[in-house]
Amino acid sequence: MLVLIGGVLAMASPAFAQLGVQPAERWIPMLDSVERLESMRVPDLMARLGVQREMVVADVGAGSGVLTGPLALATGPRGTVYASDIDPALLTHIEQRAQSSRLPNVRTVLGSFTDPKLPVPVDLAVMNDVLHHVQDRPAYLETLAGQIKRGGRLAIIDYTADGTPHKNAPDLVVSQAQVDEWATLAGLVRSEAFSLYTDRYFVIYTKK
Repeated sequence: MLVLIGGVLAMASPAFAQLGVQPAERWIPMLDSVERLESMRVPDLMARLGVQREMVVADVGAGSGVLTGPLALATGPRGTVYASDIDPALLTHIEQRAQSSRLPNVRTVLGSFTDPKLPVPVDLAVMNDVLHHVQDRPAYLETLAGQIKRGGRLAIIDYTADGTPHKNAPDLVVSQAQVDEWATLAGLVRSEAFSLYTDRYFVIYTKK
């Protein structure tokens, strides 16, 4: 598959087999920037995710691990956080980050562009700023739903059409209505929605 990145068509190693993806050395400074961290409102986001001690949680499309650490702290040492990404370099960065933060409950998982490949069913999966990069979104959500426990939840945070930084790339825009439709097909029921952001929607789905 060919993917358009910065106007250049690139043959895909797994890390480039999605839409709008860049190398880890370019991703990390952007994902860890002060501006992005402030816009994510991580403490408020975590409060709404309702993570409890000893949960098994997945950070799907974990990137640089901005959310992996807070999720690991929230689950406590007896919980587990699986950080799934398609780029081995990003996973190495997350491992180093977890080690320096003394978070032994973080496990990295090399996913594919069609499957996060979570090794066990999880209580909660989080996709923050990720779904619009996925090529076949309905199929991906169906696969991911199969890796969530019955009664478990999926949280999706993504850009609105008005708030997206990808206005010139319509393939990178996913509406909340589309996500609702795909989630329903995957056996997920919309259970909560939060108005935490002005440029993003934040929805939680529960597996039937």
